[in-house]
Amino acid sequence: MTLSILLKRATSVGDRFRHLAITVLVVLVLAVLLHAEAVLTTGGAVDKSMRYDIAMSGLNGRVDAVTARQRISQYAATGRVSDAEEAWLFYNILASRIETWSSGAFGAFVSASPQRKAMLDELSRDVASIEGDYAALPDREALARIDAVLEKAVGVIDRIGGEALMDNLVEAADIRATLLERQRLQNILVEVLVGTGAVLLLFMSFQARSLRRARTTAEQTAREFEFAARHDPLTGLPNRIAFHDALEQAISSGRPRDADRLAVLALDLDGFKAVNDILGHASGDDLLRSVADRLRRIVADWGPRDVVSRLGGDEFTVLTRISGGEDEAVARAKLLIDGLHEAHTLSGGNVVVNATIGVALAQDEESGSSMLQNADLALSHAKATGKGRVQLYDVSMRADATRRRQIEEGITQALDEGDIATHYQPQVDMRTGRIVGLEALARWRHPALGWIPPSEFIPIAEASGRIVEIGERILEQACRDTLALPVELPVAVNLSVAQLAREDLAETVADVLLRFGLPASRLKLEVTESVVMKDTRRAIATLKKLKALGVSISLDDFGTGYSALSYLRSFQWDELKIDRSFVRSLDSDRHSLSIVTSILELAARLDIGVTVEGVETEEQVALLTGAGCRVAQGFLFGAPVPASDLGALLARGGRAEGETRSTASVAAVSPARGIV
Repeated sequence: MTLSILLKRATSVGDRFRHLAITVLVVLVLAVLLHAEAVLTTGGAVDKSMRYDIAMSGLNGRVDAVTARQRISQYAATGRVSDAEEAWLFYNILASRIETWSSGAFGAFVSASPQRKAMLDELSRDVASIEGDYAALPDREALARIDAVLEKAVGVIDRIGGEALMDNLVEAADIRATLLERQRLQNILVEVLVGTGAVLLLFMSFQARSLRRARTTAEQTAREFEFAARHDPLTGLPNRIAFHDALEQAISSGRPRDADRLAVLALDLDGFKAVNDILGHASGDDLLRSVADRLRRIVADWGPRDVVSRLGGDEFTVLTRISGGEDEAVARAKLLIDGLHEAHTLSGGNVVVNATIGVALAQDEESGSSMLQNADLALSHAKATGKGRVQLYDVSMRADATRRRQIEEGITQALDEGDIATHYQPQVDMRTGRIVGLEALARWRHPALGWIPPSEFIPIAEASGRIVEIGERILEQACRDTLALPVELPVAVNLSVAQLAREDLAETVADVLLRFGLPASRLKLEVTESVVMKDTRRAIATLKKLKALGVSISLDDFGTGYSALSYLRSFQWDELKIDRSFVRSLDSDRHSLSIVTSILELAARLDIGVTVEGVETEEQVALLTGAGCRVAQGFLFGAPVPASDLGALLARGGRAEGETRSTASVAAVSPARGIV
């Protein structure tokens, strides 16, 4: 074999090795490039997932707090209703954000520090405390309280968000260090495996597969964070933000007069608080999940684009499309009520709940916020007039809401200027016509709205927390006026739920009696069965303290509650007041007279006095006296009058003991009917 042939063969072999080396190097370069691209993609996926981590939650929380404060500042500057609605919307967003901070990854982060947990709990209470202040707008004190809480919220959220960011930065640094370490190791492996292409290719194949898996995991995590940001963590339903977006999108995609008309159903569970109180919060959560599942199943049959959402607490909303107008919307709402009324199986036992629903249909040029507000107004109206029912929205409800706001905003001025005054209705011995007592009643003549009945402004005062101040004002005025009377008569004053719930009620009553010098024996405090039922144990304990002062305790509206006889056993009452509903039907329903007679016999056995309310006719007087009743009050004997008219009323209505009652004597203390 010649040298040239050997050289050719060597050259050929060298070329082959060179080609092979080049091929291997090209493959390695391609592998390295693909590997680098995979690392970059993984980093991008990690970065994407981090947008939804606790740092982002902290940033979003700050944005929510700042935005809520900006909106209330804008409303304070403009006074526009639209700005008030925006302020209310972003307040709810902030409240929802703070609520979500207590769960999930961010909740774990907050709970890791007792100081952060305490700060967030305090902030949650502060933010919740100003919810009523939004309804009081444009009251300056309410604005000041809202601004102070929101200013504090920005600072607290800034601090917690900053700590979250620092925590994430540390975590991100660890991730980067890990990635860099792996990258250096991979580079070393690439250099080592340059001469062993097959092994390197195999290694890169496995490495690429691992990176693809990591990328898939990171992207899945990002999607989960995004889902959590728009869904309720307990039920998995879309949250307020997601529902509002879906509603706005539905409105923008079709006119309200199209074949598929939009309807919003605002739903609230009746008695949910009782489930939490009696069975515990775990059962309450089970109930909410069960309700969510029922709603999903029912609404799924209506259409694929219909949405069920949980706004918070026991409040749910449904966005649906209907073609049959109001009748179809009401029919669907009743389907929800019927579906939810079936027993729910919980960890604490089976529970049956009712639901109340407000319905609003889309109108021309109406925003999603307005539509949701209309549904809420309808829901509030339904709950006020009777739970477990469906109520369609109409424009009069907005007027009712405006009136309610006027009443709520006017309470402070009414108290300052004495517009909420004390009137007195006489309690009369029906056999003699003699006035034997007075009941103090709150009356309010609004400068713009005129006379506002107590049945309207008392619940509003209770909801706003002003009922305690009103009750104390009526108590003080009653003691002052009664002491100034020419004759010694007892005076009855009603106690509200909020007053009876106060630990210092007995001390307050004792202080009032001492300041005005009224003997305790001349004061009678009235409570209704519904008031006692709110917290029977605490109510009875408070009533015993009051009775120890020497005042009399009366059970008002007796016979209209759920367990009146049990109250007779648990407390020594001084008086029972038979509700006017029994008196109204005395001459038409023999059962009413039998009930009244039974109450009188029971009270006599228990040595408890009885007063009958709502007596308006001589026929009722005859029936009541025949049954053994002696003391009554009602329009027949006199409507409530101001303190200035008490002297004349007593002069006309006073009778000596034992004097026979006549029609003339009754007429003498029967002024024309007034505001009750």
